[in-house]
Amino acid sequence: METESGPVNTSRKGLVGAVLTAIVASICCLGPLVLIGLGVGGAWVSNLTAMEPLRPYLMVLTVAFLAYAFYGVYRKPKMKDCKPGSYCADPRSERINKILLWVVTVIVLGLLAVPHLTSMVFTGNIQPVVLNVDTREVVLDIAGMTCAACPVTIRKSLVNVEGVIEASVSYEEKKAFVRYDPTKISTRELIGAIRNAGYEATVR
Repeated sequence: METESGPVNTSRKGLVGAVLTAIVASICCLGPLVLIGLGVGGAWVSNLTAMEPLRPYLMVLTVAFLAYAFYGVYRKPKMKDCKPGSYCADPRSERINKILLWVVTVIVLGLLAVPHLTSMVFTGNIQPVVLNVDTREVVLDIAGMTCAACPVTIRKSLVNVEGVIEASVSYEEKKAFVRYDPTKISTRELIGAIRNAGYEATVR
């Protein structure tokens, strides 16, 4: 039997669970990009990238927690559950709970949409830089991309390397197209930059 705080506890547990799982589900995509931007790579990024296969399951769990929270908020509590002076007996409590529920729902959905929002915000290639040097182009096959934010992280890692003039990464084709100065960087170093972002690459 639920206590007088049962419905409230149900919604709060659901909201906390939804937020936590949404954060974990998005950190595997947003985390590497933030770390690369801060100049941190290697094992830290690789560990976050390795979590990407779990993202679909975490998203399902997030939705389940949200459903649990909605059940707690919109389920009409029995009169015996709302004793005089209890929180659920306050007419304002229902409105407060619903507002909190929808605010958290928007935040959670925003977290789940992070990969797509990231790819939209950072879409497009870097502008070519005209240099008085001979440049080379290489196409690299990328392994391990599982979400729309992956190309952004890989490209960020590439353009941070001295000698890279232009780079673009295709999620659909699983390839990176790089124009670089061979006097400053080699294809092996380009592959190393991609590995530093948590992905494997080979020359096509």
